[in-house]
Amino acid sequence: MQKPLYFENEGQLITGTLHAPQGEGPWPGVIFCHGFTGSRLESHFLFVAASRALAERGIASLRFDFRGSGESEGEFVEMTPSAEISDARRAFHVLAQQPEADASRLGIVGLSLGGLVAACTAGVEHRARSVVLWAAVADMARVVNASSTPENEREFASQGWTDLAGHKLGRAFIQDMATHDPVSRIAEADSALLIIHGSDDQSVNVEDAETFYSKAQRPGREVAKLIIEGADHTFNRVSWTETVIRATADWLEKTL
Repeated sequence: MQKPLYFENEGQLITGTLHAPQGEGPWPGVIFCHGFTGSRLESHFLFVAASRALAERGIASLRFDFRGSGESEGEFVEMTPSAEISDARRAFHVLAQQPEADASRLGIVGLSLGGLVAACTAGVEHRARSVVLWAAVADMARVVNASSTPENEREFASQGWTDLAGHKLGRAFIQDMATHDPVSRIAEADSALLIIHGSDDQSVNVEDAETFYSKAQRPGREVAKLIIEGADHTFNRVSWTETVIRATADWLEKTL
């Protein structure tokens, strides 16, 4: 079963898609948090494929567009990590309210910047039983600084935003990023944790996966790591995609 699901956060409409297995629920469920400039479809329809595969394995999911992205209301220039964490928390609560979902068996999956959001969300949403981070950002400030140019700084100073591949990236995004520590948040979370990363990720270094993995370890907590040899940032090959989805479904079946 697949159907549109609309909800609001801070007075703005968020567009989502709910997937659920066939038959009578409720089912364990997860929310999907997309990456920077992404949407609830994600690259090569990665989130669509994952949601449908999870439904076949008896797991419901809600993939949604953050405000300012995809088909949700809001402007990208106003997007900040704090706003996306707020959206993720709202989506988590909305999923818990759906008759298809078992509110006692919920988790979070996040890709890239959405992985940072997932980690930070899990640190405050203690009902999250399992988290899966795909190519997640441990240090977004490093990523942003690596792509910073004098032209960016001039645009920020003159108009409050810079042109990033056709998107207006607001100065507030940069300022807000420094206030978040996803590594500490996921270390504090109660959830089981699976970290998946490509060894040839050119956008977020695989070292970020090692950082999440090392800091999340503690006695009695289920933490696992999968590094896919040769894979890029969004797993843009059929075999990589299949590996990511299969590993995620196996993990969620075990930990939700």
